[in-house]
Amino acid sequence: MSSGSKTTVAHEMQDSRSGPEKEGRTWSSTQTSISTTEGSELHAFIKMRNKVDKDTEEWEKLNYDIHTLRCARKEVCTRWKKILLQLGYQREADSLLAVNRLTVLNDWDNVEKARDLLRIVSEETGLFPRGLSNSERYVFVMDRLVSLDSAEDFVRLAKEKYPRIES
Repeated sequence: MSSGSKTTVAHEMQDSRSGPEKEGRTWSSTQTSISTTEGSELHAFIKMRNKVDKDTEEWEKLNYDIHTLRCARKEVCTRWKKILLQLGYQREADSLLAVNRLTVLNDWDNVEKARDLLRIVSEETGLFPRGLSNSERYVFVMDRLVSLDSAEDFVRLAKEKYPRIES
């Protein structure tokens, strides 16, 4: 790992607060042009929920949708972490998965390869649950794996561990 990417990871680890405050920061902005559609969706649900009375059925439905989306995202992150651990990244798994507003891509030359591999993971594996799009945050993770020459191994393990089940 180069000293530049170590610095990036160190900055990300400093911003490892949890809860709604972090979630808003993590998903609402990045320093690149990559969109965070999934984060916008969560943010939109939260904004809608905050505009309605708490003791209403609409609030309950929105709260349920927010909870469901957060659980799905957590499950995806857990699946990615399991594969990273299988690849031998016991100490680095959390930092490889850390994406926040300070995150920058390691190498713009790898972006297309990272996107292509992420598309393969999304289309050919069950790593992302049905109805949950592959979050753009994982472009950053895949970019890191490309830089570490582990991306193809990650895709292979994802296909083995989480095969796409057609219904």
